[in-house]
Amino acid sequence: MPNTLRIAVALATAGLAGSLQASEEVIELEEVVVTASRTAQSVDEALAPVTVITREDIERSQATSVPELLSKTPGMQVEQSGGPGSKVGIFLRGTRTAQTLVLIDGVKASSMDFGEAPIQHLDPDQIQRIEIVRGPKSSLYGANAVGGVIQIFTRKGTGNPKLTVKAGVGSRGTGEYGLNYGGEVDGTRFNLGARLFETQGYNRTFATSGLDADDDAYRDKSFSGSISQRYSSGLEAGLSFTHVEGKSEYDSVYNTENTYTLFNSTEFNGFVFAPVTEQWGTRLDVGYGVNKRDDKGSTTYPSYATTKRNTISWQNDLSWAENQFLVTGIDYSDEHLTESSTDYGIEDQYNVGVFAQNTSTFSWSELQIGLRRDKHEVYGYNNTGNIAWGIDLPKGMKIIASYGTAYRAPTLGDYYTPAGPNLALKPETAKNKELELSGLVGDSRWSVNVFQNDMNDMLEYNSDAQKTENIEKARIRGIEFVLSTELFGWRTRSNMTFLDPEFRGDLYDGNVLYRRAKQLFVLDTNRVFGKWSVGGTFRAQGKTYNDQANTEEVAGFGTVDLRMAYQLTSELKTGVKVVNLMDKEYSSNLGYRDEPRGVFFTLTWTPEL
Repeated sequence: MPNTLRIAVALATAGLAGSLQASEEVIELEEVVVTASRTAQSVDEALAPVTVITREDIERSQATSVPELLSKTPGMQVEQSGGPGSKVGIFLRGTRTAQTLVLIDGVKASSMDFGEAPIQHLDPDQIQRIEIVRGPKSSLYGANAVGGVIQIFTRKGTGNPKLTVKAGVGSRGTGEYGLNYGGEVDGTRFNLGARLFETQGYNRTFATSGLDADDDAYRDKSFSGSISQRYSSGLEAGLSFTHVEGKSEYDSVYNTENTYTLFNSTEFNGFVFAPVTEQWGTRLDVGYGVNKRDDKGSTTYPSYATTKRNTISWQNDLSWAENQFLVTGIDYSDEHLTESSTDYGIEDQYNVGVFAQNTSTFSWSELQIGLRRDKHEVYGYNNTGNIAWGIDLPKGMKIIASYGTAYRAPTLGDYYTPAGPNLALKPETAKNKELELSGLVGDSRWSVNVFQNDMNDMLEYNSDAQKTENIEKARIRGIEFVLSTELFGWRTRSNMTFLDPEFRGDLYDGNVLYRRAKQLFVLDTNRVFGKWSVGGTFRAQGKTYNDQANTEEVAGFGTVDLRMAYQLTSELKTGVKVVNLMDKEYSSNLGYRDEPRGVFFTLTWTPEL
């Protein structure tokens, strides 16, 4: 069994879905990912562009939301309809929110009605790591992985049990109070976390009078927990859950009084992993999720919905030859719209997918081939596939050529029109070609990716017709530059993305896909001076258009955030963060104001137990 496959089997046996625990049998790796291939491998071995946000990264950033973390990653454009808790749009490599699959501990997290995951409500302090894979992954995960996959791993206990208590205050009446307790005792890993976050907010729109001119407050309570048991035989079983609920005020042209959303989201996941033989490991995951939303204050257009999802996944990892590693399995999900203010015409749907991906490892290259066949209750059968070939080059460089297909089925929100459900919509399909050149020199890692994603029957909302339509064709070309290095003690990560997202073969042929920026840039740096830690982030985005005709332009912007932390004692640490240092007034979504300058303080206590 080749070295990389031995790592994969060893880490899977150790229960990689949680935090990784080193042992004498496990080869230590700087960064290990599972999302790119559904099995453990180092970042350097992945045959797809992947970014890892570690627990250390999260703590250093002092981030209070997942969108704040994601906005720093390559190819990621994050759009919010106001401040904390507002609706979030994710445009990964020029694709829409519903075209990026979001998983929490391996379970699909997006809602059935609009295909959006409630990531704006998740607590970063209850997250162990986030993996972002760019490019289509429908051959492994099925529908919606057109732009890529974002997988969020909740915290799992490791080491001696430890308690962390956190309190924070800041601008606009912001308060944050959280605690986390977790560890490992005799092979049992456990973790419990909770947070209360609230802010009086600011005016999310540019209105100067009327109901929309008020400040929009936000409040959420979140809980998470996990427990797992590992036995000497290698068998491991565990349970995890996340729950978030709260209230988010917003502005609407249809409001008759102050409008707000009550939200409630819960995800459960249970798993069993068994090493059947030294070459064969099998894992069963069972998940359940419920998402509730109730918009209050508008009697003209009342809006509420409750969606539920059941999932089952059975995966087998098989090293069937010295240089061959096969990942195969079956995924099942069924979704239910249990209550809704809108008649979408569909209330239940299921999907079954069978997949297989084989990796062949040679002395100087790796070849990966994957296929998947899905049966959707409404749209029948869909076949997707991928092929990637990575070749090792001199001086620590590597070149990867890949091709992959993907598809997305319409969400219930896509069906909606004022005249009734539009059941004539078809699934969209995509074909992505990509070439990556990367290198590792000392502590510096760099990569350049060139890609083209051709989409047929792309689902886009037509604001004039007030309905979602199938656009005949669309094309997104792009190039990404990513660099991670250390210079004079400053750990710096930077990325730059240039996109050419166009409508093709349609009324708007040649126009820019609406709400997509052509240029994205991030520079994030941090340095430790003894007990001090200082850092900052500069983020810039080019202009966008808010309509298919490209007549409503939204100006580009650049923002600067600063942060500093100080270790007061071995148990106490304090931090301060300044967002939007220059107090720039800007908008990532036409008509909505993004966050003005704010100062936030935190105190973290980690007592010796």
